[in-house]
Amino acid sequence: MDQKTLVEKLSKVTTISEVLEVTKEAGKSLTVEQGDMLLQRLFKAENDTGKLMGDSVEKAIKEFFG
Repeated sequence: MDQKTLVEKLSKVTTISEVLEVTKEAGKSLTVEQGDMLLQRLFKAENDTGKLMGDSVEKAIKEFFG
C-alpha cells in the first residue's frame, strides 16, 4: 500500500481495531499498544490545536513508521 492510501485510510479510523486492520493491510504489524499509540497520535493531529500547530495525519504516520 502506498503512503497516500495509508494516510487516506488511517485518517478515517476511529478504533484501535481499525488501526490494526489498516496497518496489517499495509504490511505493518502492530501490537494493540502500538495501535493505541498511533490512534492517539492521529486524533491529536486531527484536532484543532494540532492543525493550528501545523500537525497532520501525514506527519503522524511518518513519525510513527519512520
